[in-house]
Amino acid sequence: MDLRKRKANELTLVVLISADLSSWFIVLFMDKRYALNYSLIWMFIMTVQIMSKVFFGVWVYKLYKEAYTDILTGLYNRRYFYKRLPNAIMKIPFSLLLIDIDNFKSINDTYGHVVGDFVLRQFADILRSKARKDDIIARWGGEEFVMALPQTGVDEAFHIADAIRRAVEGHYFCCEGVTCNITVSIGIASIDERADIDDIEQFFVTADKALYKAKENKNYITVAKM
Repeated sequence: MDLRKRKANELTLVVLISADLSSWFIVLFMDKRYALNYSLIWMFIMTVQIMSKVFFGVWVYKLYKEAYTDILTGLYNRRYFYKRLPNAIMKIPFSLLLIDIDNFKSINDTYGHVVGDFVLRQFADILRSKARKDDIIARWGGEEFVMALPQTGVDEAFHIADAIRRAVEGHYFCCEGVTCNITVSIGIASIDERADIDDIEQFFVTADKALYKAKENKNYITVAKM
C-alpha cells in the first residue's frame, strides 16, 4: 500500500462514517419531530455500524504500520522502501544514500544492546530531522539505513549527506548513565536526466560500492554516479 492508496482508504473510511453520522442525525431529527418510536432501533443499529467502522479502520491502520514500519526505530522498513522506490526514482535527478554507523558492534559489545538500541532510535531521529518532505527513509538492516532523494542531483545529495554526517558526529548519545559518540559512513549513488534507469538494483550495487570505499576512512562520504 503506497501513500496515495493509504490516503484514499482513509478518505473512504471518513466518507462512510460521515454518511452514517448524517443518517443518525436525520433519524434523531425525525424521532423528535414525528415521535417515531422505532427510530431508536435504527439509531442503535447505526451507532453499532459507526463504532465497527472506526474499530476496523484503526485495526487496518495498525496492520499497515506493522507491515511497513521498523519496530525499533519507527522508520519504514525495506519492504516499504522497495514499494516506494519505483515511483521515487522516476523523479530525476535522483540520488540514493546508503548510510552505515561506524563500528556499531563495539557499542553493543561495550555498553550492551539496550544502549545500542537507544543509539539506533536517536540516530533515526537525526535522519528524520534532515529529511525533506518527499524523501524516503528506511532502516535497511542492522545499523544500515537508506534514503531516497527524488529530484536531487549529486551536489545537493552530498550536501544532505554531509549535514547528516556532521549532525551525528556532534551528537552525544546518552542512555542510562552512558554517553557515547558515533560517526557514520555514507555512499551516494546519483542519476541525472540523461541516464538509463532500467535496473533499480544497480542503484544499490553502486551505492554499496561507494559505501565500502567510505568505510575505509570512516566518518566519510563517497559519491558514485550511475
